[in-house]
Amino acid sequence: MDALLKELPVHQGLARMFGAVGQAGFWRALVDTLRLLVPLDNALVAVMQSGRVPRLLIDFDSKGGAAEHEELADYSAGMYLLDPFYQAACAGIADGLHSLQSVAPDQFQQSEYYLSYFSSVVGADELQFMVNTEGAVLGLSLGRATAFTLEEQGRLLCVRDWVLAAMHRHLQLMPAERPATEAVAGDLASLLDHFDARLTAREIETARLILQGFSSKAIAQQLAISPETVKVHRRNLYHKLNVNGHGELFALVLQPR
Repeated sequence: MDALLKELPVHQGLARMFGAVGQAGFWRALVDTLRLLVPLDNALVAVMQSGRVPRLLIDFDSKGGAAEHEELADYSAGMYLLDPFYQAACAGIADGLHSLQSVAPDQFQQSEYYLSYFSSVVGADELQFMVNTEGAVLGLSLGRATAFTLEEQGRLLCVRDWVLAAMHRHLQLMPAERPATEAVAGDLASLLDHFDARLTAREIETARLILQGFSSKAIAQQLAISPETVKVHRRNLYHKLNVNGHGELFALVLQPR
């Protein structure tokens, strides 16, 4: 009986959440219920689709209230191009609960995107419940300043199936939230083209992977070339763009214009 009483707030949260399916308060009820299982610093709901700017539906702060972040304008303006979850959604990902570690490049935490943007907006770690629907992916992002423990991830895995089912059902009942995303302004390749540096296709691909947080070894595997060839491409693109490293490359390509 004591164990059941201990779980009572979660069951009450579930009741509120299922009662809100198809209504405006659904996402808040869902996030509030998940907070009873795992501490969160922020949560964000977004629709992601290849070739489109992600559509941000609602953002929650550490207290569960709707939040307004200037940084999210930067995200929609181009930072999303380096988001590992956006990249995973575009590449194709199964419905489920996905960790940052499972989708991020090998040196993501050393990338300028992580250091200057992700860590301040999302935190040190992120999990996402992701649902495929009509050619797009609906993601519920859970962010935190400290890493999620295996135990905490296990708690969320235990409720994964009903969370995904509720998200699916909510989409069916809320036509206004069905995937309808904005046209993309460009990708990293087109952004690099703006500098008229006459980069080769390989140099553009190398720049994209550097910005995303791939190491030279991982870039070599991605492009099926040797690490030494990657170093040549890296040196050439830095020279053509007149930058001294990936930090300057990030500032040059993704700085606000």
